[in-house]
Amino acid sequence: MQKFILLRGHEGSGKSTFAQQKIAEFQRDFPNAHIVHIDNDLVLTDTNGHYHFDFERFAQAHRDNMARQQAALEQGQREPNRPMLIINANPNQKSKTCQTQIQAACTAGFVVEVYRLHNFFDNIHGVSQDDVLRGYARLDNNPVQGEIHVPAIRPMSPEQGARLANLR
Repeated sequence: MQKFILLRGHEGSGKSTFAQQKIAEFQRDFPNAHIVHIDNDLVLTDTNGHYHFDFERFAQAHRDNMARQQAALEQGQREPNRPMLIINANPNQKSKTCQTQIQAACTAGFVVEVYRLHNFFDNIHGVSQDDVLRGYARLDNNPVQGEIHVPAIRPMSPEQGARLANLR
C-alpha cells in the first residue's frame, strides 16, 4: 500500500496531531512502511518544542519539503511494492496547489486521501485570531473535490463565528 495524505487546515486546526494519528494507523497496518512526513513547522520548532517563525527559513522549508515530497513519490514509483505513506501536514489553503499535489500522487500510483480539519485549538504559531479566521475562510472558499471534512473536537466558538462573519 502506498498512500498520499494531504491535510488542509488553518493554524490551530490540529494538523500535526492528526498527522501523527494517521502515521500511527499506517504503521500499525504496515510496520515496515517508509513514512515521509511533510510539515514546514518541524523545521521552525526548536528542540524544546518552541515555534519560531522566520520567513526565510519557512520559505526554504517549503521548497525543501516539496522536493522531499516529489522524491518520495518517485521512490514509490521505483518501488511499487514497498509500503509507503507520504503525509503533507501544511495548511494547503490553495486548491490549485492541492490539485497539483493530488495529481502527482495519482500519477505515481498512490492512493490519495484529503482531509479538511475544523478544530480551533490555540495555535503555537503566534498567529492572530483574525488571521486564523481569514485562513479558515480561505479554505472554505477553496474547496478540494473529495476532501473529507473531519468533525471538530474543539469547534469554533460563537465569538469566533461572529468575528468570522464580520471578516467575510
